[in-house]
Amino acid sequence: MNNREISVLIMQSINDFTNLIKVLNQERHKLDDILTDKQFVALGSMMNYDKIELKNLSRDLHVSTSSLCILMNKLVDQGYVYREEDTKDRRNTFYGLTKEGRNMLDIEIEKFLSIIDKRIETLDEGEKSRLFDAVSEANSIMKDFI
Repeated sequence: MNNREISVLIMQSINDFTNLIKVLNQERHKLDDILTDKQFVALGSMMNYDKIELKNLSRDLHVSTSSLCILMNKLVDQGYVYREEDTKDRRNTFYGLTKEGRNMLDIEIEKFLSIIDKRIETLDEGEKSRLFDAVSEANSIMKDFI
């Protein structure tokens, strides 16, 4: 297999994965439309930190700080995120999840996992095993790839 074939396969996989996420999010929104897709992703990324600077979160999410700032302001207004100025350097602002934000994120993650679980239930044991192995291997390689 040459590099071009791998590149084409990765491109096709990205498209398939993006479509899967869209379908899963549509199902999540049917259950209860609380968080937008972007809010869900931002909160999910934030759960890895006690608090994080906007520029670092922007880097993690691969979005501009200006568009992320708008999103964060909305999450602050909704009570899911708190904003804190750096006492040492007022130019820096930190963001973190509030208790309500963590609770909301837990609910949304559980909802998302439940939707995925229902899809996986349609597979037989061999398909489940192959899927687990394939996704585990792909994740392992992609972490090094990124």
